[in-house]
This record gives sequence, structure tokens and C-alpha cells, in this order.
Amino acid sequence: MTQVRPLTPPAGEASPSSANDGTAHTGPKSRRTQAERVAESDRRMLDAATRLIAKNGYTQTTLEAIGVEAGYSRGLVQHRYGNKDRLLDELIKKIAADHRERLLERMRGLSGLDALFCEIDCYLEGMDDPPLSSRAFFVLMLESIGPAPQIREHFARFSKKWQASLSRTIGKGQQLGSIRADVKAADEARLLIATLRGLRTQSMLDPASSDIARDIAALKTTLKQRLAP
Repeated sequence: MTQVRPLTPPAGEASPSSANDGTAHTGPKSRRTQAERVAESDRRMLDAATRLIAKNGYTQTTLEAIGVEAGYSRGLVQHRYGNKDRLLDELIKKIAADHRERLLERMRGLSGLDALFCEIDCYLEGMDDPPLSSRAFFVLMLESIGPAPQIREHFARFSKKWQASLSRTIGKGQQLGSIRADVKAADEARLLIATLRGLRTQSMLDPASSDIARDIAALKTTLKQRLAP
């Protein structure tokens, strides 16, 4: 989604380069370009949105609260993004892109079952105490089938891309002989996604009884028994 970035904050807004610190920046070394200031304010506002959504959910998080949490004036978020849905569009894409970048780095050189196991690790590791970005993403996904249907299309699109990616991984494993040739790749991909999301939901619903390390090991064992030649 293309967004228009203002060259200057609206009248009466705090400059992102000086918000919160009260420090007068002087000299050429301390000066930043307008693009750098915009990038910094974007990062801080998205980080603030992540924290608030992880704690309060989508419906209870306002643009005003995000601006205050980020350390800027109340109207800057609305001035920058226009409305909450546009901000959430950017937030969802950022969280997904960051996860994908980490996943691709860890999957380098892997194929077949090893690649599927890496997907499992990247999705479930640390879910007994998930990072804020992960919690915010999952809260948004759950709310998209309830009070926030307008953001559902984002998660439907991610699901299709993820299923297609897993299907390709399984297909490549079949070509290499590390996964059974009679397996239906699309069906297995869909089942794996459902299992991963179910385990992640359960860990958030009942963290006291959750043991993600145990669940990861069990899932890998089951997957190997079903897919290995």
C-alpha cells in the first residue's frame, strides 16, 4: 500500500528528532536528514502500536494512544497514517517480513523434512514467553475473525502464501526422495499450518501448562513418521 509521507510534522507537533529527550542537538554530527527523522518516527510509532496491541488488543488501541506511547504529540500518528487500518496494514506487513527474513536465513541450504522442521522451530520457539511482536500479530489475527473483520484479508493472504511455500518445500523434498512421493503436498501444508497455529493458540490460552519444547519434539516425530519414505 503506497503511503504519502509528509515532509514536516503538522503545526504544533513535536519534531521526532527531539521528542522525549529534551536535548538540544547542535553541530553537523547530530543533525539527521528529514528521511532519517521520518524513518525513526515510523519505527517508534510501529513499536508503540506493537506494545499496545499485544497488551490491549486492536479494538482498545487508538491512534492517540499510539502517538503518546511513542513519545510524540497526539495527532502525529493520524497525520502520518490517516487511520488505524492503514497503520495496522504497515504493522502486519512489518512483523510478517521480519519473521520471513529470520526464517529464510535459518533455512539456507535446507530441504525436505529438515526445512519443514526449521519452519516449526521458527514458528513455535519461545512461544511459552512470546515476544511482543509475535503476541501482537496473533492477537490481531484472532481479532480479524471477530471485532476487526476489516483486517482479515491480510491474514487470509498470508495463509495462502504460507501454504504455497510449504507445498513447494514438500514437493522439492519429494523430488529429492526425502519425502514420500504419494503425499499430497497442499493437504500436508494446510494441516501443518493448522497444527502450528493450534499449538500457538493453546500456549497463549493456558501458558501455565504449555510446554512448547515438548510439543515441537512431538510434532516433528509425528511428521517424520507420516512423511518420511
